[in-house]
Amino acid sequence: MRHDVPVPRVLLVLLLVLGTGVVTAPAASAMASVPACPTVALFAVPGTNETRADADPARAVGLLASLTNPLAARWGDALSVRYVPYPASLDRPVLYPLSVLRGTDRLAHDAADLAARCPDTTITMIGFSQGADVVGDVVHRASRGTIGLPPERIAGAVMLGSPRRDPDAANLVEAPGRGVLGPRPTRELEVYDGRVYEACAPGDPICATETLDWRVFRDGWASGAHRSYPMLPVAPGGLPLFTVLERGVDALVMRGTVTPIVAAGP
Repeated sequence: MRHDVPVPRVLLVLLLVLGTGVVTAPAASAMASVPACPTVALFAVPGTNETRADADPARAVGLLASLTNPLAARWGDALSVRYVPYPASLDRPVLYPLSVLRGTDRLAHDAADLAARCPDTTITMIGFSQGADVVGDVVHRASRGTIGLPPERIAGAVMLGSPRRDPDAANLVEAPGRGVLGPRPTRELEVYDGRVYEACAPGDPICATETLDWRVFRDGWASGAHRSYPMLPVAPGGLPLFTVLERGVDALVMRGTVTPIVAAGP
C-alpha cells in the first residue's frame, strides 16, 4: 500500500507551530542547565563526495549543512548534531557498496552508543543521497534486530534522494519511479509506526527513475533535481522542505527543554 503524507508523524507537533506562527527560541535561563546528554540528537549523513572517512563529526558539510547549522546555533548543547564520517565514494577510495557499509557501521555504532549512555535522549537521523542509503540501511537493520540500536530508540528518520527508495513507502513528496539501485522491503519499516520517511524530488534520477542504468547511477548525483531538497516545496502550504524539517526539530527540542512552548507571530 502506498503512503504519501504531508509531514512525518514524528513532526506532528509541527502542525501547531505552522498554525500559530514561528516559535521562539528558549530564553538563556532555560538553556543554562543543559544535562550531559542532549535533549535531541540529530545524526546527519552527507551524500556522495561530501565527506570522507576521517572527517570531523562536529563539522557540518554538504547539502545538509544549511539545515543543521541554524539548528546548532539556536539550540547549543540541547541539540547534538553529529555528522557521520564515511568514505562517501562511488569508486575511489572504495567502491560504493563498501562505502555505504562503512557509513552504516559507523552510524549504527555511534547511535547505539548514545542510546545506551543517554536513555532519555531523542534520537533522530537524516541522510542525503548516498547518506540516505546509509540511514535506510540502519533503520532496516534495527528493525531486524541485527545491530545494537533498538528500533524504538529511533524517534524519526528522513531519507532525501535515496537510491534505494521504495515508492510504496511513506513519502513526503509525490514522485513517480523508484531508487536507481532498487528498493528495500517496505514491510520492515512497519515497526516504526510512521517515524521513517522518504523525500524524493520529482525528476531526481537517483530516487525517481524507471530504469536501472549505470550512467544514471554515475552521473545523477550532480543533477539539479538531486540537489533541490532545501527548497523542495512540501505540504502544508508549500513550505520549503528544510524549513519544515528545521521547525520540526525545533519543536522536538522545545518539547524537552521549555514548558510551555511560546509562540509568536503570525
